[in-house]
Amino acid sequence: MALIVSVGAAVAQNFSQNSQSSFVHSESNSESGDDMNSFSSFSSQQSSSNSSSYQQSTLSLSAENLNQPHILSINSSGNQLNGEITVNGRAIKRFTNNKVEIDLSPYLSVGEQKVQISARYAPVGSAVNVQVSGPGTNVIQQTNGDGVLNSTINLSVH
Repeated sequence: MALIVSVGAAVAQNFSQNSQSSFVHSESNSESGDDMNSFSSFSSQQSSSNSSSYQQSTLSLSAENLNQPHILSINSSGNQLNGEITVNGRAIKRFTNNKVEIDLSPYLSVGEQKVQISARYAPVGSAVNVQVSGPGTNVIQQTNGDGVLNSTINLSVH
């Protein structure tokens, strides 16, 4: 019985040290009234382990809106955020400060696109927000905990 209690306490302590929370907010605002043209679906998945955290989101966008900005912004409440943004495996932005913004539209085309964010942040307990906003789309994720951000945004452009 003592072994079960101490193992349970160790697991609870490890979980609290690597805590991670996520808030996802999505909006669909289309002036034309046809929300399906600008935003058709969104899903999010998040997991964590002792060594790193991982977030994955899926967005469906209309190709008609690619001529307008789709801004990816990353903000940290801490004093350090260093990382890289890639689209389909190609590095498009390296950053070394606690706030970065980039327009994804020039890197997107019809089909499946994969945006990946890999970063380290400090101090470890800092909150990091990842947001994608564009015509009819506003998705926000927040993470904190282990000092590592690994996020994938799968975009289906149709």
